[in-house]
Amino acid sequence: MSERDLAMMYAAHDAFRRDLRELAAAPDRERWTQFRTQLSVHHTAEDVVLWPSLRRRGVDARLVEAMAAEHDRIDPLLAQVDRAFDTAGPDAAQPALAALSELLHNHLQHEEKETLPLINDREWSLLDREMRRRIGLRGLRAYYSWLLRDLEGERRRRALATIPGPLRLMIS
Repeated sequence: MSERDLAMMYAAHDAFRRDLRELAAAPDRERWTQFRTQLSVHHTAEDVVLWPSLRRRGVDARLVEAMAAEHDRIDPLLAQVDRAFDTAGPDAAQPALAALSELLHNHLQHEEKETLPLINDREWSLLDREMRRRIGLRGLRAYYSWLLRDLEGERRRRALATIPGPLRLMIS
């Protein structure tokens, strides 16, 4: 995977971590909904495109299965947070948010350390195409605004460099 592609993946991972920190400090339904939407797009694209491609390419099956299993363990926690917000309110979401934060943090570290270095340019292109398809043209501005919020310095510059010029003008 090129440095350019890694910039977007790290920016997304940073945004997930940021949102979880903010949700832990002040659970908020709107912030939760944005986080959940973006994480669902991200993980579903990996499940549909990335893991199968890595399997076909013969990447260590234990690693690919571990990544998929981590996604499977995250999903019930997302549902728990949803239920807490829907039935009992933001404060009731705290225990599930804490568990989700720990599990997702470990998953992101695992992915960054062991999986990202294995993704080739073709796989990145397929993943990017699938994420854009799932986000939709109308959702791209919201996605990039979410992604870039609070991102600074070199990481912001690298992420912005991957965004098409006309769209970059709309979100900068």
